[in-house]
Parts: sequence; C-alpha cells; structure tokens
Amino acid sequence: MEMSAPTSAMMAPVPSANTNSNDVPPPPRGATRPSSSDGDPVGDFSAQSEEDASRIGNLKFVNATSFLLTGMMVVGVVLFGAREEGVFGDEFLWMKYQTLLTPSPYVNLVWIPIFVLQGLFVYASTLHATMQFSPLVGYERALTSPSASVAAHYPAVCAATLAMTYSHDYGHIGFAFLFAVLCGVVLRRVLDIQGEVLSEMEGGESLQSGAPASDVRSRAFRYAALRLPFELHGGYALALAAVYLNTFLSGFESLPASAYLAAANVSLLSLLCAGFALLWRTERKSYGAGLALVWYLLGVAIELGAPTQPIYNEFSDGAILATQVVAGVASLVLATLLGVRVMKTMIKHNVLNCADALDGEDNVSDAGGGEIATGYVHA
Repeated sequence: MEMSAPTSAMMAPVPSANTNSNDVPPPPRGATRPSSSDGDPVGDFSAQSEEDASRIGNLKFVNATSFLLTGMMVVGVVLFGAREEGVFGDEFLWMKYQTLLTPSPYVNLVWIPIFVLQGLFVYASTLHATMQFSPLVGYERALTSPSASVAAHYPAVCAATLAMTYSHDYGHIGFAFLFAVLCGVVLRRVLDIQGEVLSEMEGGESLQSGAPASDVRSRAFRYAALRLPFELHGGYALALAAVYLNTFLSGFESLPASAYLAAANVSLLSLLCAGFALLWRTERKSYGAGLALVWYLLGVAIELGAPTQPIYNEFSDGAILATQVVAGVASLVLATLLGVRVMKTMIKHNVLNCADALDGEDNVSDAGGGEIATGYVHA
C-alpha cells in the first residue's frame, strides 16, 4: 500500500532540541563564538577556536623560551661572569664603575629568587590545571586586547632585562639606565593590569574574606606564582635604575665629588620614598618590591662599611660614613614599614575571618533553635 505524504513526514527524523542544526561544536571553555553585527553566530567556529588555541600555544612557547633564555643568560653573566671581558667578569672594569650606590656583590643573588618565581609563573600560566586560564595571566585577553594581558607583556619584561644586563656588562651605562627604566615601566604596567583584574574579581567567591583554609592556601600560591615575581623584579629594577643613573653621572669627571655625594644620597632617599609609596600609598601593596628595595639598601650599607679603593680615593671618610648611615637607616625604616604592613594585612584578614565565622554561627543558631554549630571536632 502506498504511504501518504503526511505519514512519511511523520516518520522523518526530528532534530533534537539539544542538537545544533548546523552541527557546530560548542565553544571551548573561555572562548567566544564569532558573531555578526546582529549578534548571530557566523563562520566556522571550530576553525576559529583551533586558530585561537594555536595562537595561545605559540604565545606560551614564546613566554617559556623567553624565560629560559633570560634566566640562563642573566644568571650566567651576572653571577658567574660568563663574559670574561665584560664588567661582571673583569675585576678591573668592575672597579671602574664603582659608585657610592654600588651594593655589595651578594645583592646580585636576588636574581636567583626572581627567576625561580618567574619559573613558577611560567609553570602556572602554561601547565597548571586552573591558573593557566586565570585573568591574572590573560592568555585569552592577549587575542583581543594585548595591552590588557600580562602574558602579552612578559616577553617585553624579558627583553628589557636582557638589554639592561648586557648594556651594563658592555659598559654602556646610559643604555643600561634607559632599559632599567623601561623594564620598570613594563613591570608597573603588568602589576596595574593584575590590580584591575583583582578589583573586578573582588566580589567573587574566591576572594571572600571568610574563605576556608584550603582557599587561603590557593590564594597564597596564586600570589607567589602570578604577582610576587613581578613585584620583586620591579623593585630591583628600580634600584638598578638608581645605580645606573649615578654611574652615568660619575662619567662626567668635571663634576666635583660633592655632586656625586649629593646625587647618591638623594637617590637613596628617593628609593625610600618609593618603597613607602608602594607599601602604603597604593591600593595593591607591593610587598615584593619593598623586599627588593630593603635587600638593595642593606647591600649598599654593608658595602660602604668596607668600600673599594676607587671609593676611598674619591670621597672622604666622613662622606662615606654619611652615605652608609643614610643607606642603613633607609633599609631599617623600609624593613620596619614592610613588617608592619604585612602584620597589618594578616591581622585584618584574621579579624574579617573571625567576624564572618561569628556571623555564620549566629545564622546557624537562629535557624537551628538555639544550637550553635562550630567548626571544631571534639575528641
């Protein structure tokens, strides 16, 4: 018997409500579907997402490679004097560029924690299960708005660090100063981007003051991996800019020793003021930058306790002692400010956690007929 048209139409497969008629796969996490001006999806989304994933993968490779090259080259040159004919490898050239602001050689060891922390950043931003998607890293933002992406700025941080270090090693102190300033500007921009992201996230659950202990640990790891590397690096870049400026000025032999002395002490006081501003006058306190400045100022005070021969020849004992006192007092004041700032932050968070815990107990008491539930487990 011949089937009628309505019957055949009823037997035709009906697309499921959950099935896309264009058979376009759903977007991956964090991706957005390309849209027309009317908001309708257009184009092949799967090809678009694959292209974006490829670009993100390339940027991750660039960042990891930049970190490895910068870390090996800076540590090799600064700590091991890999270039024997360079300033860091030739003791005569090292003495040539001595100033009142030249710190003790141990201060250069700060590059080790800087690159260890940056290695942690590279791991967290490329391999960690969740942090690689964090807006504090910004790989997805790098596709649409590179100026608002930390990941897009990281190669510039590495390039400026390399240029600064090798300019110093080749004796081009003016260029070293310019690259130190550039490095500091880029790092400041990175911290500003992260500050803006944190402000946007403040209402989220992950930043609630009454977070459990596991979340507190995750936030501490996030800070150590994603923010502390740039704070520490930025603080030391600021100190190096002061050193290079004074070294550059020392090249003008027509200036009297009193001019070098004044420049050195003004630089020390400027670093103290900068550290105070970073720890107390900014919305996001840069603990790492304060720590780097304390490390550097202490190194200057220690070095002036037994200065090199060029410093003895250029300055009187009174001038050397006065600069040493300024550096020592500046390091002590800044260390005290840093300690107070850390303690104040810890106390503030503990008080907020206690307040939230008490508020939670009150709510449980009201709902449970007077019974108070606590988080303690009785033996």
